[in-house]
Amino acid sequence: MGFLKFLVWTGCAVGLGVFLAIGEIDGRTPMEYAQREWKRHVQPAKVERVKGELRDALDDAKETVTRTTKQAATAPRERITNEDRAAIDKIIAQKK
Repeated sequence: MGFLKFLVWTGCAVGLGVFLAIGEIDGRTPMEYAQREWKRHVQPAKVERVKGELRDALDDAKETVTRTTKQAATAPRERITNEDRAAIDKIIAQKK
């Protein structure tokens, strides 16, 4: 009885697959409808993804170009005095 169920279910699955691949509804197969909806809703278009990446790259480039050397030079720099360096050397020497 189990083998007969297996054959019936296998036949139904094969029949459904053949219908999805060959059967036409309004000039298109059900598989074409499914693929079309999948591409439209599940997978974002590669063109849209590339557009987004290109916009990000352009924004980054604009920011880089608008920064001048004067603005870069006015950025705060860390300056270590000789006293600070001596204190750090003392701490390192204690650990050894």
